[in-house]
Amino acid sequence: MAARRRRRLTPLLAVSGPSGAGKTRLLVRLLAALRRRGLRVGAIKHSGHPHSFDRPGKDSDRLARAGAVAVVVQGPAGLAYFGPPVGGARKLARLLPPADLVLAEGFKSEALPRIEVHRRAVSRRFLCARDRRVVAVVGDEAPPRPIPWFTPGEVEGLADLLCARFRLPRRRPSSM
Repeated sequence: MAARRRRRLTPLLAVSGPSGAGKTRLLVRLLAALRRRGLRVGAIKHSGHPHSFDRPGKDSDRLARAGAVAVVVQGPAGLAYFGPPVGGARKLARLLPPADLVLAEGFKSEALPRIEVHRRAVSRRFLCARDRRVVAVVGDEAPPRPIPWFTPGEVEGLADLLCARFRLPRRRPSSM
C-alpha cells in the first residue's frame, strides 16, 4: 500500500491588540512584505461586533430569509459567504485557497501564536505580559519581557522573523 503524503498544515498567526493600535495598518504592510518574498498569504479577521454583511432585498438575502442554511455568491472577481460562523480561526482559515501563511486579525481568545500591536497612547497594558503565545511585539515602546520587538516601520524585519519561525519558502515574486 502506498504511503499517503501528509499535507503540511498552513501556519496561522494572529495579530492582536486594542482597537486603534494599528493592527490593520500593520497587516497591510506585512502582507506586502511577504508577497515581495514570493509567498502566498491569506488573511482572516475577527470582529466582536454583530454585522449584517448582506444587503436586504438582494438575491442572497432573499435566499437566506427563505431558509437556506448558508448562501455563497460567486462573481467574476470574488466570492462571498453568508452564513453562520464556522467555529474559530482554524476552521475559517480552511475556507481559504492554499497559502504559505494565514494572518488572522484579532482572535485574542484562541490558542494561536500572535504578534501584539501596542501603542502607549491607546493602552499602557501589554498583552504579552499575560499571554505567552505572543511571539513578538510591534509598538512604540519595549515590551515588559524579552521577546522580539519592532517599531511600526520595521516591517521587513518582522517578515524575516516570520519566515524563519515558520520555515516559509522563499520564491520569486510573481503575479499570484
